[in-house]
Amino acid sequence: MSKHQSVFTHKSFVASWSGNAVSELGGAFGTFCNAIIIFQLTGSTLALGSMWLLYFTPSLILQLFIGPFIDRWSKKWVMVSCQWVRASVFCVPLLAMASGEVAIWHIYVVQLIVGLVTPLYVPANQALLPTLVNRELLKQANAYIDGTARMMMFLSPLVAGLVIEVVGVPITLLVVCSLLILSGVALLFIEEKPSLQRERKQPWLAELREGYHFFFKQKTMLWLGVFLTVVQFGVGVTMVTTLPYVIDNLSGTYAHYGYFMAGFPIGYMLGSIIVAKVNRFRGRRVLFGALVVGGMTFTVLALNQSIAFAILTEVIGGMAMAVFSIHHLTICQKITPTQLMGNVFSIRLLLIRASMPFGILLGGTLGDLMGVRPLYLFIGFVISGTASLGMLLPYFKFIDDSA
Repeated sequence: MSKHQSVFTHKSFVASWSGNAVSELGGAFGTFCNAIIIFQLTGSTLALGSMWLLYFTPSLILQLFIGPFIDRWSKKWVMVSCQWVRASVFCVPLLAMASGEVAIWHIYVVQLIVGLVTPLYVPANQALLPTLVNRELLKQANAYIDGTARMMMFLSPLVAGLVIEVVGVPITLLVVCSLLILSGVALLFIEEKPSLQRERKQPWLAELREGYHFFFKQKTMLWLGVFLTVVQFGVGVTMVTTLPYVIDNLSGTYAHYGYFMAGFPIGYMLGSIIVAKVNRFRGRRVLFGALVVGGMTFTVLALNQSIAFAILTEVIGGMAMAVFSIHHLTICQKITPTQLMGNVFSIRLLLIRASMPFGILLGGTLGDLMGVRPLYLFIGFVISGTASLGMLLPYFKFIDDSA
């Protein structure tokens, strides 16, 4: 195999890449609309926090037991079905707005259903990818999928903010439904190997224990999950504080909110290109050094007074997190046996996302009580401090071997 071979020579990868790209665009559009509807109806970060809790809590319960089934089912059809379910549920607020009777519970229904299908889609997607490309191209494949997803997330707030300003939320919701349907169609062109579906040779509970046993006995997998959990805690805080930060603390508009939301994805896209093109940067110092930089951006935002500088800070944070996240995922994919992929990645997703509701609760309650800036200072200290331990302590040298 030529070292210059591209992942885009693999037709199934192209189908997965395009389906994921359209999915991210539609999903980000939908998230943008939901946040604005809730904030317009209530003006409360606590209400925004409740919206995200309804997304995460049911998904965490489902992830407790769904892993073995993902390995038994067709991962391709799991992904396709999830996209079409998401498209259908976004019709709820669309129809409510068309009738002029939109209420908070309409958005809560969307968050609940989308939260239930995500634990199926994400592990299936991550488990299927290593079977679509050669092992040597796996990091490149992750980089392109992640980078393109972030590019879609960059485009969606930018475009959605302008569209909402001009024609309103209902048109944007109609676009969301259309994009999610199109994503499912694109994923149909993946050629999944039948052998990837695991035969049921033992009870579900035994398979579930096998996945948990691998996860907790594999030291690299376990500790990378711990570090990613810290990151997800910070993400949970930002889910309910970003809009108030831009509107209230920086005196911005919804258009400024869109520009700010686009900053991180644009940086992530740039970072993913660097990861795909440069192979010599690896190891825990690169992994955790990037995470230190990502944590420091929270501190900068806490002290910042300029919208333009806040956007630039988000770009830098996105670049840093791309380096961390892509290396993190690629290491986990390489050390996990194929027959356990769906199970292990479901457990991984469960553990790293379990911290997000705590971040959401903290952001929603303390955001109303003490403001956004002190929270950003706290999150920056936690992320940067934890990453520094991973980078400097000799104990974590085993991650270098896995990388």
